[in-house]
Amino acid sequence: MYRNALDLNNQRIRSNKVVRTPSAGLALASAILILAGLSSPHLSYGDSSSPQTTTTAPATSPAPVTPSAPQTPAPAATPAPAPDLILPSMNVHFKGFIDVYGQYNPTSASTTDFRAYDYGANSFNLNMAQLKLWRPDDDGIGFVLRTDFGPGAYASAQNFSPGYFGALGGGHGGSTSVGLGSATMPYSDFWLEEAYINFFVPDTNKELEAYAGQFQTLANFEVIQPTGNWMISDGYTFLLGPYTHTGVRMHYAPNATTNLYLGVNNGWNGNMQSNEGSYFQDIELGLVANPVSWLNINFSGYLGPQVRNVYFDPLSGAAGGIGGAGSSLATTYGEANTPTWRNYSAFVIEVGPIDHLWLVTNESYGWQAQGAVNSSGTPVGNASWYSSENFLRYDLSDTMDIVARYEVYYDPNGFMTGMPGTAINDESVDYQWNFMPNVISRVEYRHDNANNPLFDNPAYNGGNRGPALYSQDTVDVELIYSF
Repeated sequence: MYRNALDLNNQRIRSNKVVRTPSAGLALASAILILAGLSSPHLSYGDSSSPQTTTTAPATSPAPVTPSAPQTPAPAATPAPAPDLILPSMNVHFKGFIDVYGQYNPTSASTTDFRAYDYGANSFNLNMAQLKLWRPDDDGIGFVLRTDFGPGAYASAQNFSPGYFGALGGGHGGSTSVGLGSATMPYSDFWLEEAYINFFVPDTNKELEAYAGQFQTLANFEVIQPTGNWMISDGYTFLLGPYTHTGVRMHYAPNATTNLYLGVNNGWNGNMQSNEGSYFQDIELGLVANPVSWLNINFSGYLGPQVRNVYFDPLSGAAGGIGGAGSSLATTYGEANTPTWRNYSAFVIEVGPIDHLWLVTNESYGWQAQGAVNSSGTPVGNASWYSSENFLRYDLSDTMDIVARYEVYYDPNGFMTGMPGTAINDESVDYQWNFMPNVISRVEYRHDNANNPLFDNPAYNGGNRGPALYSQDTVDVELIYSF
């Protein structure tokens, strides 16, 4: 840049140089005048007061530069409205998606158990259609209203009862177990996933934000919306964890890379407090940080009283179940709905992109007071469960990527799966290709294996023919259109 400036100045200097081409006669006359001027005090070379004129060609003077009139700057272009803005006067936005998939499961299972949303075995399926309305709170009070329709909405609604695989509430297809059936909810193709009001607290320089209503959990890497996940199926860490909370959440952002959360809510997956005999709500803690461009950290913690649900023997008297071989159809505990303390924490580290490569690890740990029971269903101690879910993703191009997941889930007291001593592995590989705008297509192979017969088990789902299996393999194909 400095060299170009010098070149420009030199051009300007050369263009202002005066060039003279006098003839021989003019040169002689000039010499005579010079001699005369030396002898006369009244004449000087080039003196404008001299009565004599010269025949020398006058120097060409540069044309005077007329200052240009000040230009009025052009008005700034009006930014185009966001494509999802449907009510400009109210700053209300709208978007949604439709998610469909097909699944092959070589077992005789009527549904694929221990899946959050892709449980339709050997079938073409609609997961869910979702509609979302929202108003940003940048200029005042905002809101979010997110609704789900379809079998996925039904699956989400069943997760209002954590403990003993609350997602089974009806087993997606019904169960003959009295204990399990008692935890069911009416089938519905509609679920109100989120409905909350949010606003920035005045005089906080938009650093402190408040939410009130029902909102998604802060815990774990995977989310309810398939558009926010890397794979078709969700892991056990998501499936057996919190989905939503109803209450109040405060969000403090002291800078652009740090977000702190503190909330009070009704516990897991419930829009009302069902903790009988308890007047203490759950506490929510969260930290989301992005200290460098390639590192994201997410820690969340939930602690407070939670019901333990109706204790039952999900294996209907089979060996390995809580009731053991020969037990009754369902073993119940009369005070299961009395809340006891539950702690749950999740820690997520996301690294990437580094040369098109992403790495994620999601560790979770849960603990429930008096969550372990004996063969008669009487609480005999505390229950715990923990998991490690790990992802490796490589972006092949702007529109294609491949993802691998390895997960282990431990349920030593059977609180989440209904089978004490359970350990489950999940190994999955997905290929994603966004071959058109607003379209996501995926294909997935997944292998699950456990040390207990969890799969194709008639006790979990009356439509399963059995025999119960220790492993299962599935192939899914998915198509999502966002609008």
